[in-house]
Amino acid sequence: MSTTNVEEPHYKRIRRHIEMRIRRGEFSSGNRLPGERDLATQFGVSQMTANRAIQELVTDGWLTRRVGSGTYVNRQEKLEVESQEMLIVLVTAYTEHPEQDVYLQAPFWAISEYTTSTNCSLQVLQSPENRFSHLVDRFPHAVFIFVAPSEDSYDTLNNLYKQHVPFVVLGASWPDAKFACVDSDNRSGASTAVEYLFRLGHQKIGFINGISSATNCRDRLLGYREGMATRGISVKSEWVVEADSNREIGDRGRRTITDLLLQREPVTAIICAGFALTLSLMELIRSMKLRIPQDVSIISFDDPSAASYMSPPLTTIKQPLYALGERAVHRALPLISGWEVKPIGVEFLPVDLIVRASCERLN
Repeated sequence: MSTTNVEEPHYKRIRRHIEMRIRRGEFSSGNRLPGERDLATQFGVSQMTANRAIQELVTDGWLTRRVGSGTYVNRQEKLEVESQEMLIVLVTAYTEHPEQDVYLQAPFWAISEYTTSTNCSLQVLQSPENRFSHLVDRFPHAVFIFVAPSEDSYDTLNNLYKQHVPFVVLGASWPDAKFACVDSDNRSGASTAVEYLFRLGHQKIGFINGISSATNCRDRLLGYREGMATRGISVKSEWVVEADSNREIGDRGRRTITDLLLQREPVTAIICAGFALTLSLMELIRSMKLRIPQDVSIISFDDPSAASYMSPPLTTIKQPLYALGERAVHRALPLISGWEVKPIGVEFLPVDLIVRASCERLN
């Protein structure tokens, strides 16, 4: 996948322009920025787009707003950047080549594109979570982006936070985390999937989840249960199937799903917590000589380009993968300079329901 396949949002271009002028000293401490209307005219965008760029710079500590006066650059000592090249270490548990991974390529390109436009270098490392502390010792002056660490890594990450190690977690989160996390709103996404199926008349809705150690699977299951409860539907234990991995349902799960689809009152719809699991499910359904969506409707999490070319085209919950990488690096850069940036903790980015032909209204 080339970088040209992912279009850069207009607000990002404005944000980058302002941030680089601050870094170069063209906007000094206490300087008042041009108004949002002027920025919108300069870049040929709406005033709302310009406002979003400014608001993110305020949130990340670059700017401050003064009511009735305007937007100003923060104190100079907070904006001084060391002349030597700064290092961001992107740590993944399962691949050394995120640019080739269906899930990681978009956030990787967002991070890579941003670092090449600033005084940063990017290094990608594959490492298990029990080696995070060793990486910190190996790169004492780097800032880290840990990609989708498991739920069990919370204590390790919290200890690093207490030791003032600069890092951001991308694609995982914990409700009580004080350290920086940028994650998709998986909980809301699953609830949205339930709501859509309910509007189509479905009430017997199954859920296929990935491994329980993944925080996104935890949140998707919570969202499914909340969505069902909100609509007064009692979830039967057999409706929830935990797969053997995030990529394959496994023999035990296949047997459970077969029973769900062949019983006298079968489930009429299934939500899958990942695209690979959906492919496994669709293969099983076809082996049973059942039809999608006539016999069972399907919604999948994740929306790779292949989803629109499936037979039938797949309804999905689409994660903002490029934006996840973008926000992770924006939150990481202030940490490089040792800023005390607030707020910390979890930032959820909204997901989208992409409606295609794999769901059908019940008669």
